[in-house]
Amino acid sequence: MTAFGAIRALWRTSAALSTPTERPQELIACLESAAELGRRLAEQAEASVDHEPRANAAAICRWEILVLRDRVEGLRLPPAYERTRAQVVRELEEAAVAARQLSSGYRFPSLNRICEGGQALDDHLEALSQIRERLAAS
Repeated sequence: MTAFGAIRALWRTSAALSTPTERPQELIACLESAAELGRRLAEQAEASVDHEPRANAAAICRWEILVLRDRVEGLRLPPAYERTRAQVVRELEEAAVAARQLSSGYRFPSLNRICEGGQALDDHLEALSQIRERLAAS
C-alpha cells in the first residue's frame, strides 16, 4: 500500500468510527483546510519569480485539493448535509482543475492559462469559504 493509500484508509476508518452528528464540524475543518491551501499557494507564488517553482506549487496544491476531496467524500454526514457535501466535492474538483490549468500555465508559459487558472482557483476557493461561513453560522 502506498503512503497515499494508507492516508486515505486512515481517513475513511476515522470517518466510519465517528457518529454522523459530529461530521458537520469535520466538514467545516475540511473547508478551513481548503482556505489554508489557497493561502499557502499564494505565499509560494510570491516567494518565487521563476515559473518552475510556481508550477510545482500549483501541482502540489492540486494534489492536496484532491486528497481533501477524497476526505470529504469519506465523511459520514447526516442526510441534511448531503447536498452541501455534493457542492463541496464539486467545488473541490473544479478547484483541482483550475490548479492544474495554473500549473500548466507556469510550466509551459501561457499568460491566459495563468490568469484563467488563477482566477478560477480563487473563485472556487471563495465559494468554499462561503460554504464554510454558512455552515459555521448554522
